[in-house]
Amino acid sequence: MIAACAVMRSVLTLGCAIALGSCDERSPALVTPPVTTRPKVGTKPTELSSKPAPRSEDSFNVSEISDDAQQVPTASSAGPKPVARLIIDEPTALGPAGQMSADEHGVVMIDRSSRVQVARRATFGAGERRKSQFSVIQGGTNDFFAVARGPLLLRGKAYWISQGRLVRRAFDNSTPVEVLANDARDGTRVVGADLAGAPAHALYVSNPLKEDAPPRAKLWTEGVPTEVVSPEGAGASSIAAASTDDGLFTVAIDARSAMTPMHGRRVHFVSGRPELGPDVVMWVGAASQTLSEVFAGSTPYGVRAFLPIERDVSHFGLVMLELGSEPHLDPKSTWRGYPNGIDLAPVASGAMCGSAFVAYVRPETPSPDAPEVLELAEISAAGLGLPQRVDSARGFSNVSFGAGAKSSVLAYVADLRTFATTLRCAHPR
Repeated sequence: MIAACAVMRSVLTLGCAIALGSCDERSPALVTPPVTTRPKVGTKPTELSSKPAPRSEDSFNVSEISDDAQQVPTASSAGPKPVARLIIDEPTALGPAGQMSADEHGVVMIDRSSRVQVARRATFGAGERRKSQFSVIQGGTNDFFAVARGPLLLRGKAYWISQGRLVRRAFDNSTPVEVLANDARDGTRVVGADLAGAPAHALYVSNPLKEDAPPRAKLWTEGVPTEVVSPEGAGASSIAAASTDDGLFTVAIDARSAMTPMHGRRVHFVSGRPELGPDVVMWVGAASQTLSEVFAGSTPYGVRAFLPIERDVSHFGLVMLELGSEPHLDPKSTWRGYPNGIDLAPVASGAMCGSAFVAYVRPETPSPDAPEVLELAEISAAGLGLPQRVDSARGFSNVSFGAGAKSSVLAYVADLRTFATTLRCAHPR
């Protein structure tokens, strides 16, 4: 359960955070969580207010810097519901819960023997909502890791962490598993993007060099030595990446017991080699823990980062940070309040139909035993639009958005099963 830690409220503490001083302890090592039918929900008692909490003139909450709070809109509070931008087809069960990621053509799963399986989507034209169609994944419950980070899918190959190694394998299993690095941190995610003209690459979290050192973000690139992305003295517990016109926008959080610094760094590929831009501490959030993950995606309005996190001692929600095209301090933030805390809070985003969307999981009610809902909201210049409900379950452990121009695949793991649905433009352009 996410601890309700007090947030720093003094200018001195903020200065410590930005300087990345050792003013608190990092969260313990990331460990793949045990399999449960429902993630344990926190005990945040109230919903996120639509306005920041009052504060005195000489103190402030670092989680509220550049803060535009936003509740989940409802038809009664936001006026008439607009016409849906997307058709969300009826989900289909693909198989047992497992390590999975989606692309626009289907869902890729990795079993315990490191065999890659692909549930391919059927093709069909425009029309009303219908049952989504995918090929079936082979194997039973014991053949997959029920709770595991999904792989990076890049140019017909899957990249993931296995037994402390960064590995990859072709979708058709035509080659053995390749070991790319031997210092990867189990229970973490591999990220990257298919950039035109750039070599194959993978960002991952590495193990600490020594016992009291933090884990760090590293970049593996085909044909060149691996580079450390985290600056000296900083750590990375979770990483994300978004594509831009000229490279990668990398985002990392350093989960600590009292604050969560978020770092941004650009990566350009020149003649097949990565060139790292300066590291920027863009934002400092409240306490986070080992299951906290940061996500990022490209939108028509620039790069957005997403982080489900405590806002203060009694509020929890999804913060969206407007990063633009270059890392900078104090990006504009928008909060979507959750009615309670949540341990596993998966998020995924993608651009389609001339816009961009984010899928997120939240508790349905403030009750500690409430079911969870998977929602999809459009990203606009003003923030997040009205949510469309995708599904509900006792608990979700993973969500993946495989975006295409006019149709996409949204896959998720819920209640020990893996599901997928197709998303289509309601009004194709």
